[in-house]
Amino acid sequence: MQAHRVAQACPASRTISPCCRRRRRAGSSAAVGLLALCSASTGAAEDRVDAVRRADVAALASAQSARPAQPTRPVAPAPPHRGPERRGAAAPRAQATAAANLGTFIELRNDYVSRGSSGFFNAAVLRGDYAFNRSFSLRADVPLAYAGGLEGQRDVGLGDVLIRPLVRAIATPRFALVLGSDLVLDSATRRALGAGKNQVAPLVQAYVRVARPARLGLQLQHAVSFGGDPRRDDIQTSVVRPFAIIELPRGFWVGPDQSFHFNHRGAPRVVSTSVLEVGAELSERVQVYVDPGIQIDSRGAVGWLVTGAVRWAFPQRARGHAVASAPAQGAAAAGTAAGE
Repeated sequence: MQAHRVAQACPASRTISPCCRRRRRAGSSAAVGLLALCSASTGAAEDRVDAVRRADVAALASAQSARPAQPTRPVAPAPPHRGPERRGAAAPRAQATAAANLGTFIELRNDYVSRGSSGFFNAAVLRGDYAFNRSFSLRADVPLAYAGGLEGQRDVGLGDVLIRPLVRAIATPRFALVLGSDLVLDSATRRALGAGKNQVAPLVQAYVRVARPARLGLQLQHAVSFGGDPRRDDIQTSVVRPFAIIELPRGFWVGPDQSFHFNHRGAPRVVSTSVLEVGAELSERVQVYVDPGIQIDSRGAVGWLVTGAVRWAFPQRARGHAVASAPAQGAAAAGTAAGE
């Protein structure tokens, strides 16, 4: 989420050489001398006047600005004529940035979810996003999880690994459409650290720029489980997630984020998660953000969550905030925790 600066080109250079006037005076003196010598014969004078006019035109042509000739290199042909240039005219501005950017970065973040009377869940996540080009990127999340229950039990180990390919299908300065899918692997080393099922979750994200510093977004996602532990319940959930990204001066931004998780196979049936992301760019390559939030489910349970992260962006992607930022995964973890 990432302010976009537009480069302003310098005014075009002048096309007339400063020595033009001096050369024009030299040509005029030669014309006066030739006209004085031609007074003896009327017929010869006319011929000499024609010669003087041709010499004056040649002098004016030599006064036009040109690059110095290079004796050791052939002179390149002149570009085709495109019409007269206006003095002081600026070059066209660079094309505006698309409404959503696919970025290349490495991120270290921590997700904490309070389960209320059921305990807590904490995950330190190493995230990496690699953009192969402007239209395709690949994400990987590797969590180190820590969970605690009411009886004082503690579980520490690897959580469920997430892989997310993203394709930007439409990209304009005002609108962007991103398609992708989450693949969640049943890689947790302890029962309390994961869902116990492999999951595939296709998603669609739409972005609309309503003003220069503000974008609105909507994510729709549906997850189904396969394989994994046969003793664990199957998973079939849908997510509706409206959000916004508002860029502020001095590299700050805020992002209100609201998601609704619908559980089609178990309880709670609905989990509402509200998050407010606040971030800042510390430099061209380093960004930090924090996401405090609250969740309420259909059974009346209330919990809270907070995410903190630091991101190292690569130079070519440093100024843009990548799409599908932290609240998506943080909200998903909150919903999973609430359902256990």
